[in-house]
Amino acid sequence: MTTRRHCPNSSPAAALEDDDLLAEILLRLPPQPSSLPRCSLTCRRWRRLIRDPGFLRRFRAHHRSRGTAPVLGFFTEEDSGISFHPTLDPPNRVPPERFRLQITGRAHNCRIVCCRDGLVLLVNVHPGQVLVWDPVTSDQRNLLLPPVFRNMDKIYRGMVVRSAAAVGDVDSFQFQVVLVRCIKGPHARAIACVYSSDTRAWGDLIQISTPLLRTLSVTTSAALVGRSLYWSLYGNSSNTVLEFDLDRQNLALIPLHMEGWIMSAEGGGLGLVSVSGHTAQLWKRETDSDGVATWRLTKTIQLNKLLPLGSGDRLDIDFTDENNMLILGTVDGIGIFTVHTESMQCKKLPVEFKKIPSAFQPFSSVYTPEMGVGAEHAGAEPLNNK
Repeated sequence: MTTRRHCPNSSPAAALEDDDLLAEILLRLPPQPSSLPRCSLTCRRWRRLIRDPGFLRRFRAHHRSRGTAPVLGFFTEEDSGISFHPTLDPPNRVPPERFRLQITGRAHNCRIVCCRDGLVLLVNVHPGQVLVWDPVTSDQRNLLLPPVFRNMDKIYRGMVVRSAAAVGDVDSFQFQVVLVRCIKGPHARAIACVYSSDTRAWGDLIQISTPLLRTLSVTTSAALVGRSLYWSLYGNSSNTVLEFDLDRQNLALIPLHMEGWIMSAEGGGLGLVSVSGHTAQLWKRETDSDGVATWRLTKTIQLNKLLPLGSGDRLDIDFTDENNMLILGTVDGIGIFTVHTESMQCKKLPVEFKKIPSAFQPFSSVYTPEMGVGAEHAGAEPLNNK
């Protein structure tokens, strides 16, 4: 009978003595705000690893790149400026003051354009600037608006996207900003312009003619599918999807014969969610072997089975593509609910609004509260809510 000899380093206890391996394990903790503070109470060694700035950057980048960052709350435009409204339950609730926008000048001039990848894109109307802001790290960058986007009527459409180099293990402040607008009239066209944090400059103006959409406008919601951005255009004769390819830097038009919100479809590809009455339908754009594209119905959601709706309640609706999440309220004001179109999870938001504000942008990110810096035996500094 032979006896197997085990290497001492093969045991789980011995493996955890390796700081690099332990850090890889801790990276995979849930991305909730309370996870790291609680874990840091285990022992001094774990606390030392978790407090390391490099580990915190990797932790945020790890979950952001995998799309597991939770919705921490919503940003709105108030008379006093931009406000954050947390929606997670304790102990993960982020205090509103943690994400207070600090800018020079009058904050009430700011307009929220979008939130994506843990970044907030705003336009400061009177100075004619774009502001990219990371509320978690407090990083900011002000950009002068391209001339064609200045002196507008305070309605801006666009998206901010973290650069591919910033999605990996390095949590750097790298991004692209894409602004779009429509020029109306007999020579109607859609235009786009891209800013890259790598070059610190706006690129050339990109245009496409839209002859059938002389009174067109761009919807507020947008979708990121692969490396392309999408917006719905509404005009006097037909609806169209505006596509911007980030890699090729060009615009294209996709006919759309129904109304709804453009989204990334389940399993990939371009999708659309439409709502009629209390019924939501999810569609996916597919192309057959002959290159003919059609929209296929993939899911029907009976909203009155998820929300406390009366038969006569009229819905107030918005949609966010980053989380594939419907934002729902009623004209009569029953509160604000979210419905995730994939998981079908429904939640009433703990906010004071009875109806959806005109600017109500969900913010997803990985927030890691500050660790206490007292005596060596002190524990982590958890979120102060119960």
